[in-house]
Amino acid sequence: MITNIAMFSDRKPKALGYFAALAAVFITAVYPALTRLSVTTTLTPADLLLFRLGGSGLLFAPFLVMRAHEIRRADWLASLPLSFLHGWGMAACVVFGLQFAPASHAAALGPGAIAAWIALVAFIAYGIHVHFRKLAGIAIIVAGVGLILMASYRGLSVPTAIIGDAMFLFASALGASYLVYIQRRRLDPVVAAALVCVASAMIVVPWHYSFATSTIATAPVQEIVWQLLFQGVLVGCCAFFALNYATLAIGSQTVGVLSALVPVIGALCSMLITRDSISSLEWTAIVVISLGVLIASLPVHTVFEPRFRSFHRRARSP
Repeated sequence: MITNIAMFSDRKPKALGYFAALAAVFITAVYPALTRLSVTTTLTPADLLLFRLGGSGLLFAPFLVMRAHEIRRADWLASLPLSFLHGWGMAACVVFGLQFAPASHAAALGPGAIAAWIALVAFIAYGIHVHFRKLAGIAIIVAGVGLILMASYRGLSVPTAIIGDAMFLFASALGASYLVYIQRRRLDPVVAAALVCVASAMIVVPWHYSFATSTIATAPVQEIVWQLLFQGVLVGCCAFFALNYATLAIGSQTVGVLSALVPVIGALCSMLITRDSISSLEWTAIVVISLGVLIASLPVHTVFEPRFRSFHRRARSP
C-alpha cells in the first residue's frame, strides 16, 4: 500500500513536468516568428529585449524581495552569471540574430540543438554519460542541424542567415549550461527565474536607456502593449517558470529532447506569421530532427528482475 501511494505521488509531479515542458515548447516555438515580425517592421531588437527582461524583472522583483532572507548567499552570487546564461546573454543572441536569419532557423538551431549541448555540457562538467539510445537520437538531431547550416551556407533562405545561425547556436549552448546547472544545484524554479530576470533587468534597462537604438516613441501603441505582454509576461515569466519546473521534475536531458520539437512547430509559425520561405533541404533537416527526437524520447528500461524475484521469495517466507 505504501509503495502504491509513493508511486502515485511520483507520477503526478512527472506528469506536471511534461505538461510544463510542452507548454514551454509551444511558447518557444511561436516566439521567433512573432519576434522577427516585430524587429523587421516596427521595433528594434533592443526594444524587445527591454520588454522581455525589463517586464519580467519587474514582475519577479516583489517575490525576490519577500524571499530574500531565504535565498542562500551562493545563489545571490550566481545570479549574475546565470542571467547571462539564460537571461540577457541568451535572449540578446536570439533577438539580434533574428535580424539576420529567418524564424525557422531560430527554432531549429536554438531549442533544436539544446539536447546535444546539454549532453556535451553534462559530460564535460559533471562526467554524466548518456544512454546509447538517447545518444543516437541526439546524433540524428545534430545531423539535422548540420543540414540547416548547409542551407544557410548555400544561401537558400537569406544571404545573412549564417550570421544569425551562429548566434542561435551560441544561445542554445548558453541555455544548456543553465539547465544543467540548476538541475545539479536543485534550485527552486521560481527563485531561479526571479534571480535571472531581476539581474537581467538591472543590466538591460540602463543599457537600453544609455546606448541602445529605440523606436518605441514612434511605434503603434497596440504593438508596444502586445509585445510587452508577450515578451515580458508570457515568454519572460510563464515559459521561464514552466521550463524551470520541468527541468526539476523530469530532468534537463528530457527537457532538452522535448525542446527539439520546437523546429517543427516553429517552421510552421515562420511560414504562417512571417511568410518566410523554407527550402526542401530545410524541411529535410526538420524531419531529421523530428526523427532524432522520436528516438531520443524512447524510454530506457533497466532490468532488475532477478533482484525483484529474490525480494518476493524473501517476503513470502515465514
